[in-house]
Amino acid sequence: MSRKDPGAPIEAQSATLVSATRFATMTGVSRERLRTWERRYGFPRPLRVGRGPRRYELVDAARVVAVRRAAEQGVPLSDAIAQSDATAPAGVSAITLQAIPERLPAPVLLLSGPEPVRIEYVNPALAERVGSPAPGTELVRVAPWLTGSECAATLGALFAGSATVRDCVHPAWSGFSTETARSLLYVLPVEPGRAPLVAMVELDSPDDRDLRSELAELETDRDRLRTLVDRRDRWVVTSAEIAALFQRETGATLLQATAETIVRRLPPIDAGVAIYMGGELALGSSTRGLLGPCMVTVTAHADIAAVLRNGTPGWLEPSTAAAFGAPADVLVLAVPVAVVGETLGAILLVMDEPRPIAGEVGQLLTVLSAAIGFVLLRDRLVEGAREQGRFGGPDGE
Repeated sequence: MSRKDPGAPIEAQSATLVSATRFATMTGVSRERLRTWERRYGFPRPLRVGRGPRRYELVDAARVVAVRRAAEQGVPLSDAIAQSDATAPAGVSAITLQAIPERLPAPVLLLSGPEPVRIEYVNPALAERVGSPAPGTELVRVAPWLTGSECAATLGALFAGSATVRDCVHPAWSGFSTETARSLLYVLPVEPGRAPLVAMVELDSPDDRDLRSELAELETDRDRLRTLVDRRDRWVVTSAEIAALFQRETGATLLQATAETIVRRLPPIDAGVAIYMGGELALGSSTRGLLGPCMVTVTAHADIAAVLRNGTPGWLEPSTAAAFGAPADVLVLAVPVAVVGETLGAILLVMDEPRPIAGEVGQLLTVLSAAIGFVLLRDRLVEGAREQGRFGGPDGE
Protein backbone atom coordinates (compact mmCIF):
# COMPACT_ATOMS: atom_id res chain seq x y z
CA MET A 1 0.00 0.00 0.00
CA SER A 2 1.01 3.62 -0.42
CA ARG A 3 3.26 4.94 2.29
CA LYS A 4 1.57 8.32 1.93
CA ASP A 5 -1.86 6.97 2.75
CA PRO A 6 -1.65 3.46 4.20
CA GLY A 7 -5.40 3.20 4.48
CA ALA A 8 -6.16 4.07 0.89
CA PRO A 9 -7.58 1.26 -1.26
CA ILE A 10 -5.24 -0.11 -3.90
CA GLU A 11 -7.64 0.86 -6.68
CA ALA A 12 -7.42 4.52 -5.64
CA GLN A 13 -3.63 4.43 -5.86
CA SER A 14 -3.29 2.82 -9.30
CA ALA A 15 -3.24 6.17 -11.10
CA THR A 16 -0.23 7.33 -9.07
CA LEU A 17 1.82 4.12 -9.38
CA VAL A 18 3.81 2.96 -12.40
CA SER A 19 5.81 -0.14 -13.25
CA ALA A 20 9.55 -0.32 -12.72
CA THR A 21 10.07 -0.34 -16.49
CA ARG A 22 8.03 2.81 -17.05
CA PHE A 23 9.62 4.54 -14.05
CA ALA A 24 13.08 3.75 -15.41
CA THR A 25 12.13 5.18 -18.81
CA MET A 26 10.70 8.34 -17.23
CA THR A 27 13.72 9.04 -15.04
CA GLY A 28 16.60 7.79 -17.16
CA VAL A 29 17.70 5.46 -14.35
CA SER A 30 17.73 1.75 -15.20
CA ARG A 31 15.79 -0.78 -13.15
CA GLU A 32 19.06 -2.34 -12.01
CA ARG A 33 20.40 1.03 -10.84
CA LEU A 34 17.13 1.82 -9.06
CA ARG A 35 17.41 -1.45 -7.14
CA THR A 36 21.04 -0.64 -6.28
CA TRP A 37 20.02 2.78 -4.91
CA GLU A 38 17.22 1.16 -2.96
CA ARG A 39 19.52 -1.46 -1.48
CA ARG A 40 22.34 0.93 -0.56
CA TYR A 41 20.52 4.14 0.31
CA GLY A 42 16.87 3.21 0.84
CA PHE A 43 15.94 5.46 -2.09
CA PRO A 44 13.62 5.40 -3.90
CA ARG A 45 11.19 3.22 -1.98
CA PRO A 46 9.03 1.11 -4.31
CA LEU A 47 5.70 -0.30 -3.22
CA ARG A 48 4.55 -3.88 -3.36
CA VAL A 49 1.23 -5.55 -2.75
CA GLY A 50 1.64 -9.15 -1.64
CA ARG A 51 3.96 -10.93 -4.07
CA GLY A 52 3.40 -8.35 -6.77
CA PRO A 53 6.22 -6.60 -8.65
CA ARG A 54 7.72 -3.25 -7.69
CA ARG A 55 5.60 -0.18 -8.32
CA TYR A 56 6.90 3.37 -8.05
CA GLU A 57 5.03 6.54 -7.16
CA LEU A 58 4.91 9.23 -9.82
CA VAL A 59 5.68 11.92 -7.24
CA ASP A 60 9.13 10.34 -6.75
CA ALA A 61 10.10 10.69 -10.42
CA ALA A 62 11.21 14.33 -10.18
CA ARG A 63 13.38 13.60 -7.16
CA VAL A 64 15.04 10.63 -8.88
CA VAL A 65 15.80 12.79 -11.95
CA ALA A 66 17.27 15.49 -9.67
CA VAL A 67 19.51 12.92 -7.98
CA ARG A 68 20.62 11.48 -11.33
CA ARG A 69 21.55 14.91 -12.69
CA ALA A 70 23.42 15.85 -9.52
CA ALA A 71 25.36 12.58 -9.67
CA GLU A 72 26.22 13.24 -13.34
CA GLN A 73 27.68 16.59 -12.23
CA GLY A 74 30.01 14.87 -9.80
CA VAL A 75 28.00 15.11 -6.57
CA PRO A 76 28.42 11.96 -4.45
CA LEU A 77 25.27 9.90 -4.68
CA SER A 78 24.65 9.89 -0.93
CA ASP A 79 24.91 13.70 -0.87
CA ALA A 80 22.67 14.05 -3.93
CA ILE A 81 19.98 11.95 -2.25
CA ALA A 82 20.31 13.84 1.03
CA GLN A 83 20.12 17.21 -0.74
CA SER A 84 17.05 16.27 -2.74
CA ASP A 85 13.77 17.03 -1.04
CA ALA A 86 10.50 15.58 -2.22
CA THR A 87 8.62 18.20 -0.18
CA ALA A 88 10.48 21.23 -1.59
CA PRO A 89 8.14 24.12 -2.51
CA ALA A 90 7.06 24.36 -6.11
CA GLY A 91 8.31 27.20 -8.28
CA VAL A 92 11.32 28.28 -10.30
CA SER A 93 14.57 29.43 -8.70
CA ALA A 94 16.39 32.64 -9.64
CA ILE A 95 19.25 30.56 -11.07
CA THR A 96 16.87 28.75 -13.39
CA LEU A 97 15.24 31.98 -14.54
CA GLN A 98 18.63 33.52 -15.30
CA ALA A 99 19.59 30.47 -17.34
CA ILE A 100 16.58 30.66 -19.68
CA PRO A 101 18.10 33.01 -22.29
CA GLU A 102 21.52 31.36 -21.93
CA ARG A 103 20.18 27.88 -22.64
CA LEU A 104 17.52 28.87 -25.19
CA PRO A 105 18.51 27.24 -28.52
CA ALA A 106 17.32 30.30 -30.47
CA PRO A 107 18.92 33.73 -31.01
CA VAL A 108 18.09 36.35 -28.37
CA LEU A 109 19.10 40.05 -28.40
CA LEU A 110 18.41 42.78 -25.87
CA LEU A 111 18.19 46.19 -27.51
CA SER A 112 18.24 49.64 -25.90
CA GLY A 113 16.78 52.67 -27.64
CA PRO A 114 14.95 54.41 -29.10
CA GLU A 115 17.86 56.18 -30.86
CA PRO A 116 20.36 54.83 -31.48
CA VAL A 117 19.21 51.27 -31.09
CA ARG A 118 22.11 49.51 -29.40
CA ILE A 119 22.78 45.82 -28.82
CA GLU A 120 23.14 45.23 -25.06
CA TYR A 121 23.14 41.43 -24.91
CA VAL A 122 23.48 38.44 -27.25
CA ASN A 123 22.82 34.92 -26.01
CA PRO A 124 25.16 31.98 -26.81
CA ALA A 125 22.89 30.57 -29.54
CA LEU A 126 23.36 33.81 -31.54
CA ALA A 127 26.95 34.51 -30.52
CA GLU A 128 28.03 31.16 -32.00
CA ARG A 129 26.80 32.12 -35.47
CA VAL A 130 29.33 33.41 -37.99
CA GLY A 131 28.79 37.12 -38.62
CA SER A 132 26.47 37.55 -35.63
CA PRO A 133 26.14 41.00 -33.96
CA ALA A 134 28.14 41.80 -30.82
CA PRO A 135 27.07 43.61 -27.63
CA GLY A 136 27.85 47.36 -27.56
CA THR A 137 27.29 47.78 -31.29
CA GLU A 138 24.63 49.99 -32.83
CA LEU A 139 22.11 47.71 -34.48
CA VAL A 140 22.08 49.64 -37.76
CA ARG A 141 25.83 49.06 -38.22
CA VAL A 142 25.47 45.28 -38.26
CA ALA A 143 21.99 45.31 -39.78
CA PRO A 144 21.91 47.99 -42.49
CA TRP A 145 18.64 46.49 -43.69
CA LEU A 146 17.03 47.97 -40.56
CA THR A 147 16.72 51.51 -41.97
CA GLY A 148 13.19 52.08 -43.22
CA SER A 149 12.22 48.45 -42.60
CA GLU A 150 9.20 46.92 -40.91
CA CYS A 151 11.41 45.97 -37.97
CA ALA A 152 12.53 49.59 -37.53
CA ALA A 153 8.88 50.70 -37.32
CA THR A 154 8.14 47.86 -34.90
CA LEU A 155 11.03 48.86 -32.63
CA GLY A 156 9.88 52.49 -32.75
CA ALA A 157 6.40 51.51 -31.63
CA LEU A 158 7.73 49.41 -28.78
CA PHE A 159 10.08 52.10 -27.47
CA ALA A 160 7.37 54.74 -27.83
CA GLY A 161 5.03 52.70 -25.68
CA SER A 162 2.30 52.34 -28.30
CA ALA A 163 2.83 48.55 -28.31
CA THR A 164 4.25 45.93 -25.95
CA VAL A 165 4.58 42.89 -28.21
CA ARG A 166 5.14 42.68 -31.95
CA ASP A 167 6.81 40.42 -34.48
CA CYS A 168 8.69 41.14 -37.69
CA VAL A 169 10.44 39.40 -40.57
CA HIS A 170 14.12 40.21 -41.21
CA PRO A 171 17.29 38.72 -42.74
CA ALA A 172 18.76 35.89 -40.70
CA TRP A 173 21.51 36.79 -38.21
CA SER A 174 24.42 35.57 -40.31
CA GLY A 175 26.62 37.38 -42.77
CA PHE A 176 26.52 34.40 -45.13
CA SER A 177 22.79 33.67 -45.13
CA THR A 178 20.28 34.90 -47.66
CA GLU A 179 17.38 33.42 -45.71
CA THR A 180 14.86 35.36 -43.70
CA ALA A 181 13.77 34.81 -40.13
CA ARG A 182 10.83 35.88 -37.99
CA SER A 183 11.41 37.29 -34.53
CA LEU A 184 9.21 38.18 -31.59
CA LEU A 185 9.89 41.59 -30.02
CA TYR A 186 8.59 42.63 -26.61
CA VAL A 187 9.24 45.32 -23.99
CA LEU A 188 11.17 44.31 -20.85
CA PRO A 189 10.70 45.87 -17.41
CA VAL A 190 13.68 47.93 -16.18
CA GLU A 191 14.57 49.82 -13.00
CA PRO A 192 13.54 53.48 -12.85
CA GLY A 193 16.03 55.68 -14.66
CA ARG A 194 17.47 52.85 -16.80
CA ALA A 195 17.29 52.89 -20.58
CA PRO A 196 14.29 51.02 -22.00
CA LEU A 197 14.99 47.53 -23.30
CA VAL A 198 13.34 45.41 -25.98
CA ALA A 199 13.95 41.67 -26.31
CA MET A 200 14.21 40.21 -29.78
CA VAL A 201 13.79 36.42 -29.95
CA GLU A 202 14.10 34.59 -33.24
CA LEU A 203 11.15 32.26 -33.67
CA ASP A 204 11.95 30.49 -36.89
CA SER A 205 14.08 30.47 -40.03
CA PRO A 206 14.24 28.11 -43.00
CA ASP A 207 17.82 27.16 -42.14
CA ASP A 208 16.80 26.37 -38.58
CA ARG A 209 13.88 24.28 -39.71
CA ASP A 210 16.09 22.22 -42.00
CA LEU A 211 18.77 21.82 -39.35
CA ARG A 212 16.24 20.86 -36.68
CA SER A 213 14.69 18.31 -38.98
CA GLU A 214 18.07 16.78 -39.82
CA LEU A 215 19.11 16.88 -36.18
CA ALA A 216 15.88 15.19 -35.08
CA GLU A 217 16.45 12.40 -37.61
CA LEU A 218 20.05 11.96 -36.48
CA GLU A 219 19.02 11.89 -32.81
CA THR A 220 16.34 9.31 -33.58
CA ASP A 221 18.89 7.14 -35.39
CA ARG A 222 21.39 7.61 -32.56
CA ASP A 223 18.85 6.61 -29.90
CA ARG A 224 17.76 3.60 -31.94
CA LEU A 225 21.36 2.45 -32.44
CA ARG A 226 22.17 3.06 -28.77
CA THR A 227 19.18 0.96 -27.75
CA LEU A 228 20.21 -1.82 -30.11
CA VAL A 229 23.82 -1.75 -28.89
CA ASP A 230 22.76 -1.73 -25.23
CA ARG A 231 20.34 -4.57 -25.84
CA ARG A 232 22.91 -6.60 -27.75
CA ASP A 233 25.49 -6.02 -25.02
CA ARG A 234 23.04 -7.31 -22.42
CA TRP A 235 22.33 -10.37 -24.55
CA VAL A 236 26.03 -11.09 -25.06
CA VAL A 237 26.75 -10.77 -21.34
CA THR A 238 23.71 -12.89 -20.49
CA SER A 239 24.70 -15.59 -22.98
CA ALA A 240 28.25 -15.66 -21.62
CA GLU A 241 27.02 -15.95 -18.02
CA ILE A 242 24.61 -18.75 -18.89
CA ALA A 243 27.31 -20.59 -20.84
CA ALA A 244 29.56 -20.39 -17.77
CA LEU A 245 26.73 -21.73 -15.60
CA PHE A 246 26.32 -24.74 -17.89
CA GLN A 247 29.97 -25.61 -17.36
CA ARG A 248 29.87 -25.68 -13.54
CA GLU A 249 26.24 -26.35 -12.48
CA THR A 250 23.81 -29.21 -13.05
CA GLY A 251 20.19 -30.14 -12.45
CA ALA A 252 17.84 -27.92 -10.48
CA THR A 253 20.70 -25.68 -9.37
CA LEU A 254 21.53 -24.89 -12.98
CA LEU A 255 17.90 -24.15 -13.87
CA GLN A 256 17.51 -21.82 -10.88
CA ALA A 257 20.79 -20.00 -11.63
CA THR A 258 19.80 -19.58 -15.29
CA ALA A 259 16.45 -18.05 -14.32
CA GLU A 260 18.22 -15.72 -11.87
CA THR A 261 20.57 -14.55 -14.63
CA ILE A 262 17.65 -13.87 -16.97
CA VAL A 263 15.94 -11.68 -14.37
CA ARG A 264 19.12 -9.85 -13.44
CA ARG A 265 20.26 -9.10 -16.99
CA LEU A 266 17.13 -8.97 -19.14
CA PRO A 267 13.69 -7.27 -18.99
CA PRO A 268 11.71 -10.05 -17.19
CA ILE A 269 10.95 -9.26 -13.56
CA ASP A 270 10.71 -12.97 -12.72
CA ALA A 271 11.39 -16.29 -14.39
CA GLY A 272 10.92 -20.00 -13.76
CA VAL A 273 11.23 -23.35 -15.53
CA ALA A 274 8.24 -25.68 -15.50
CA ILE A 275 8.92 -29.37 -16.24
CA TYR A 276 6.49 -31.41 -18.35
CA MET A 277 5.39 -34.62 -16.66
CA GLY A 278 2.48 -36.79 -17.73
CA GLY A 279 0.41 -34.00 -19.30
CA GLU A 280 1.17 -31.45 -16.58
CA LEU A 281 3.67 -28.65 -16.13
CA ALA A 282 5.30 -28.80 -12.70
CA LEU A 283 6.74 -25.56 -11.36
CA GLY A 284 8.47 -25.46 -8.01
CA SER A 285 8.90 -21.70 -7.72
CA SER A 286 10.21 -18.78 -9.73
CA THR A 287 13.27 -16.67 -8.99
CA ARG A 288 11.32 -13.82 -7.36
CA GLY A 289 8.49 -15.97 -6.06
CA LEU A 290 5.76 -14.52 -8.29
CA LEU A 291 5.00 -17.97 -9.76
CA GLY A 292 4.42 -21.44 -8.26
CA PRO A 293 4.58 -23.86 -6.72
CA CYS A 294 1.92 -25.51 -8.86
CA MET A 295 0.94 -28.35 -11.19
CA VAL A 296 -0.91 -27.10 -14.28
CA THR A 297 -2.79 -29.50 -16.57
CA VAL A 298 -1.82 -28.55 -20.12
CA THR A 299 -5.06 -29.63 -21.80
CA ALA A 300 -7.06 -27.38 -19.45
CA HIS A 301 -5.49 -24.27 -21.01
CA ALA A 302 -5.60 -23.89 -24.79
CA ASP A 303 -2.91 -21.21 -24.92
CA ILE A 304 -0.16 -23.14 -23.12
CA ALA A 305 -1.17 -26.27 -25.04
CA ALA A 306 -0.70 -24.34 -28.31
CA VAL A 307 2.71 -23.06 -27.19
CA LEU A 308 3.94 -26.59 -26.49
CA ARG A 309 2.32 -28.06 -29.58
CA ASN A 310 3.56 -25.41 -32.04
CA GLY A 311 6.97 -24.95 -30.44
CA THR A 312 6.75 -21.14 -30.48
CA PRO A 313 6.69 -18.65 -27.58
CA GLY A 314 3.34 -17.11 -26.67
CA TRP A 315 1.72 -14.79 -24.13
CA LEU A 316 -0.56 -16.58 -21.70
CA GLU A 317 -4.13 -15.60 -21.03
CA PRO A 318 -4.73 -14.07 -17.57
CA SER A 319 -6.51 -17.22 -16.39
CA THR A 320 -3.59 -19.42 -17.43
CA ALA A 321 -1.05 -17.03 -15.89
CA ALA A 322 -3.09 -17.12 -12.68
CA ALA A 323 -2.96 -20.92 -12.71
CA PHE A 324 0.82 -20.60 -12.45
CA GLY A 325 0.35 -18.18 -9.54
CA ALA A 326 1.00 -14.90 -11.41
CA PRO A 327 -0.50 -11.70 -9.92
CA ALA A 328 -3.22 -10.03 -11.97
CA ASP A 329 -1.12 -7.00 -12.97
CA VAL A 330 1.69 -8.83 -14.79
CA LEU A 331 2.08 -10.68 -18.09
CA VAL A 332 3.58 -14.14 -18.57
CA LEU A 333 5.43 -15.28 -21.69
CA ALA A 334 5.74 -19.05 -22.14
CA VAL A 335 8.73 -20.35 -24.11
CA PRO A 336 8.46 -24.04 -25.05
CA VAL A 337 11.35 -26.36 -24.24
CA ALA A 338 11.62 -29.37 -26.52
CA VAL A 339 14.38 -31.59 -27.92
CA VAL A 340 13.92 -33.62 -31.11
CA GLY A 341 10.17 -33.10 -30.95
CA GLU A 342 9.88 -34.25 -27.35
CA THR A 343 8.23 -31.75 -25.01
CA LEU A 344 10.29 -31.30 -21.87
CA GLY A 345 8.81 -28.17 -20.30
CA ALA A 346 8.44 -24.41 -20.62
CA ILE A 347 10.33 -21.30 -19.55
CA LEU A 348 7.94 -18.83 -17.91
CA LEU A 349 9.01 -15.17 -18.12
CA VAL A 350 7.08 -12.58 -16.08
CA MET A 351 6.88 -9.07 -17.59
CA ASP A 352 5.36 -5.88 -16.28
CA GLU A 353 4.75 -4.64 -19.83
CA PRO A 354 4.27 -6.36 -23.22
CA ARG A 355 7.41 -6.64 -25.33
CA PRO A 356 8.08 -7.86 -28.87
CA ILE A 357 9.54 -11.37 -29.04
CA ALA A 358 10.70 -11.37 -32.66
CA GLY A 359 14.17 -10.72 -34.08
CA GLU A 360 17.13 -11.03 -31.74
CA VAL A 361 14.88 -11.52 -28.73
CA GLY A 362 13.32 -14.51 -30.42
CA GLN A 363 16.76 -15.85 -31.33
CA LEU A 364 17.96 -15.56 -27.75
CA LEU A 365 14.86 -17.34 -26.46
CA THR A 366 15.40 -20.12 -29.00
CA VAL A 367 19.00 -20.62 -27.89
CA LEU A 368 18.00 -20.47 -24.24
CA SER A 369 15.20 -22.98 -24.78
CA ALA A 370 17.54 -25.40 -26.57
CA ALA A 371 20.13 -25.15 -23.81
CA ILE A 372 17.61 -25.78 -21.04
CA GLY A 373 16.11 -28.61 -23.10
CA PHE A 374 19.52 -30.24 -23.23
CA VAL A 375 19.81 -29.97 -19.43
CA LEU A 376 16.36 -31.48 -18.86
CA LEU A 377 16.99 -34.30 -21.31
CA ARG A 378 20.40 -35.01 -19.82
CA ASP A 379 18.94 -35.15 -16.31
CA ARG A 380 16.17 -37.45 -17.52
CA LEU A 381 18.67 -39.83 -19.13
CA VAL A 382 20.90 -39.81 -16.05
CA GLU A 383 17.94 -40.54 -13.80
CA GLY A 384 16.84 -43.34 -16.15
CA ALA A 385 20.30 -44.87 -16.02
CA ARG A 386 20.29 -44.74 -12.25
CA GLU A 387 16.90 -46.41 -12.07
CA GLN A 388 18.03 -49.13 -14.46
CA GLY A 389 21.18 -49.75 -12.42
CA ARG A 390 19.20 -49.85 -9.19
CA PHE A 391 16.95 -52.66 -10.46
CA GLY A 392 19.66 -54.59 -12.26
CA GLY A 393 18.64 -53.91 -15.84
CA PRO A 394 15.67 -55.11 -17.87
CA ASP A 395 16.07 -58.75 -16.73
CA GLY A 396 16.33 -57.85 -13.05
CA GLU A 397 19.91 -59.18 -12.84
